[in-house]
Amino acid sequence: MKKFLMSLAIASIAVASFAQETVSEVVEVPTKKNSVVTNSFGSNWFVGVNGGVQMFNGVVTLGESPFDHLTPAISAFVGKWHTPGFGWRVAYNGWEVKPYEDADETGFMNFHFDAMFNLSNLLCGYNEKRIWNAIPYVGVGWAGIDGGDEYDGSISANYGLLNTFRLSKHWAINLELGGLFVRNGFGGIPSERDGYDMMWNAQVGVTYKFNRVGWDNAPDVDAIMAMNAAALAELGAQLQAKESENNQLKSQLSAAKTSLAQAQNKINKLENEPKFFNAAQSVFFAFNSSKIESKKEVINLKSLAEAAKSAGVKLSVVGYADNATGSASYNQKLSEARANAVADKLVELGVSRDQIVVEGKGGVAAEKPARLNRRVIISVVK
Repeated sequence: MKKFLMSLAIASIAVASFAQETVSEVVEVPTKKNSVVTNSFGSNWFVGVNGGVQMFNGVVTLGESPFDHLTPAISAFVGKWHTPGFGWRVAYNGWEVKPYEDADETGFMNFHFDAMFNLSNLLCGYNEKRIWNAIPYVGVGWAGIDGGDEYDGSISANYGLLNTFRLSKHWAINLELGGLFVRNGFGGIPSERDGYDMMWNAQVGVTYKFNRVGWDNAPDVDAIMAMNAAALAELGAQLQAKESENNQLKSQLSAAKTSLAQAQNKINKLENEPKFFNAAQSVFFAFNSSKIESKKEVINLKSLAEAAKSAGVKLSVVGYADNATGSASYNQKLSEARANAVADKLVELGVSRDQIVVEGKGGVAAEKPARLNRRVIISVVK
């Protein structure tokens, strides 16, 4: 009998545990709309070629049209964008030039370095997929005209507007309108007016952007700091909740240890007590179910079965249902099914069928809430 009571005391202690679940979430880093991160030196390089016409306006004789000076022109360039709004290029343009009405067309070249400004990005913000970009430029270079034995040269001041029209991430169509200033008399005949000789050109072509193209938006530090502050506050609240939960668990553990000590004291005092007593134990069921699903209930029944086998006592197994739902006849059948399920489990665990008395009490309202009435009560038969 002492072993039986010890088994019942151990089976009545509840063991609580909790699991911490970690959820991974991809957080998008906030960025500034019109601010970008400068890329490496190898990024945002471009090359291009154009073709069209150019017009020299050095000396215009009486009755002569400036358009009498039109000649073919080609250009090629390579450059880099350091930011969406600023870049540079090294360029060549030339071919032939007709400096005055009776002159023959002669060779011409102009090498220049230009500073470039993407007004579309500067004024409207960076947009990698913008169709049209207006890019004015200014630069300095060296221009030469074929003088027969050698090229006559002059420092050139260059300016213009490069319009690009996006075809894809790497390709664009060019429409370039440009001009330059060279020294007076560059075309072979000095002008009587003060100033410089001039040249204009209009060309179309293509640009190819190679290596890494585009910029990443700069992170919004203020927004990130605000997100971090909110995350820290949330973590603090979670930590406080966990600490409160841990304190509750400590209290429950302390109460369980006290209950175990009290049970042990009772066992020690009952050595000389009469052998017949009634220590009831309940097995609870889900709504409209007669299946023992809880592992805890099975463990408790196993301890009870071991104690019953050791003591050789007879067990009363009484089933109940709640009367809040179902008819009386249905609840009677359900209570009997629950009692038989517990009895079968005890037999499975080694208790003789002769030691078990099974009974169904139908629907009852003995306990509140109603779910506490969905149970089987096991007790020792005196």
